[in-house]
Amino acid sequence: MIVVIATTEDELAGVRARVSEHGIGAVQVVAPSDARRLVLAAVDDEREAHALTSALRAEGKAAVTRPDAGVRLDAWMRDTSPLTFGDRLEVCFAWSEHDRGDASSSVELGLGGFGDGRHPSTRLILEQLLVRIKGGERVLDVGCGSGVLGLCALRLGASTVVAIDTKPDAIEATRRNAALNGMEQRVEATVAPLAEIEDGFDVVVANVGRAALVELGPDLVQRVVPGGWLAVSGISPPQCSLVADFLRPLVELERRTSGEWSAVVLA
Repeated sequence: MIVVIATTEDELAGVRARVSEHGIGAVQVVAPSDARRLVLAAVDDEREAHALTSALRAEGKAAVTRPDAGVRLDAWMRDTSPLTFGDRLEVCFAWSEHDRGDASSSVELGLGGFGDGRHPSTRLILEQLLVRIKGGERVLDVGCGSGVLGLCALRLGASTVVAIDTKPDAIEATRRNAALNGMEQRVEATVAPLAEIEDGFDVVVANVGRAALVELGPDLVQRVVPGGWLAVSGISPPQCSLVADFLRPLVELERRTSGEWSAVVLA
């Protein structure tokens, strides 16, 4: 197996030394972008590979195991290929061995949290961010998961993000991903309930499903400042009108569907 560790040029020597301490000498370094370095360590024993991965993760490093050959490696390479949205945004895992686009348009994701841009409900909101973010917006990401929506909003020109989730693991993942992208100073991630978020926002995104949208409806509406907009997703096409009714007096601007999933934009 191959242990892949995502690191930087500054931390490269330390990572290589750490791998060497485990008695692993066969190491390759890959540079998929100007900023990202990947250390690929060949490990014969599967248990040793998982032990090394666990030890590195415990130290806060983004480490994963991958197959070393065959159809499983082919599948791995397909599953870790970057996702592109127009010509302004690219989302990929930090350990992806594929070449990245320009760092100014790329968002990398590490371990933990839900959402990597592949699910239709996430993509539907990402597509809205791509066309609606103009620059300088304050963004609220409700049910942030991995933080992917907020981080993409920042990459597209938003100024700051407040990310909330009921799961502490999601908050930790969002903070790690913000740091991976050099955005930690612009992201506030918290388990505080939506009702306790006092500020207003130019953009509010919520990919949380129908039941949560109905429950949170009044608080979502109150967080949108005049001239701002709200994008909700995680719902089926027949649920769109019901959800829009619960988000009055905001007015529906657009509705998009991908297969069994829909997103609604209101203002």
